[in-house]
Amino acid sequence: MGVKKETKSLIRGMIGAEVDFIVLGYDNIANVAIASRKLAMEIRAKIELPKLKVNDIIRVRTVAVSRKYVIVDCYGKEVIIMAEDLKHTFIVNAKEEYVVGDMLQVRVKKIEIENEVIELSAKELTVNPYKNIRKYIVEGGEYISRVIGYPKQKSGVIVQLEISNVTCLVRVPAKFNNNPHFGDKLLIKITDIQEKKKLLYGVLKRILS
Repeated sequence: MGVKKETKSLIRGMIGAEVDFIVLGYDNIANVAIASRKLAMEIRAKIELPKLKVNDIIRVRTVAVSRKYVIVDCYGKEVIIMAEDLKHTFIVNAKEEYVVGDMLQVRVKKIEIENEVIELSAKELTVNPYKNIRKYIVEGGEYISRVIGYPKQKSGVIVQLEISNVTCLVRVPAKFNNNPHFGDKLLIKITDIQEKKKLLYGVLKRILS
């Protein structure tokens, strides 16, 4: 399979994935074929990878999905695409948005075959919702949102606005005692918009549900 024996979770995550393989032998008595995915990938990589260039747009097959990344088969090489390179917006759990077998259109950001370095991005081929964000979201405006996560080493909550798929880091004033729960609907006030950094900041005004 070309997967380390100790990486059992990755093998489980590949259940249902379409894979290429080469038949190495066949046992007529047991009626079992012996095949190698690793060898098939090595041959594909040797033939197809040298053709790739930076900025090429290609389609790759998802072979495994984790919370914060997906693993794709890129012409015989397994490449990890982190959540920040999948979408412009915050991804809470990639397992809820991607499944094994998905075909993704990606742009080649970097490729160094001799160093086995390949970097891919899916988000560069999608619309950036932060580009014209001030057309429908303004500083000082109040909006309904839903709690979708909690930032690492920071107070507050991460919310997704109801009128857009953009997310916002929301400060929770001391009067609320505790952070709102996951899934709670909130009324927030936008305090700062940094479209170039793809960041919105706000403050909690009211917990709606």
